[in-house]
Amino acid sequence: MSKLSALIAEARTGLSIQESISETSWEAIATRCRDEEIADIRERIEALKLELASVEEWDGDAQDEINVAISKFSYLLKLASANA
Repeated sequence: MSKLSALIAEARTGLSIQESISETSWEAIATRCRDEEIADIRERIEALKLELASVEEWDGDAQDEINVAISKFSYLLKLASANA
């Protein structure tokens, strides 16, 4: 069972809703990712891509938020894969 959600929640502890998880925290998450978490990251990226494809063209804010999430998870996947 993937612990990715718990790792992300732990990294968000103490952050306000406006604050993002730091690059250092993403790196720390990556060191704790195993095969299950890496598979979960890949699934999340694919789900986000599907969601992006369904967003209305006029909704640039939603597109931006989804693209940021894809970027963050892609970065995490790169780091986690290097550590696996």
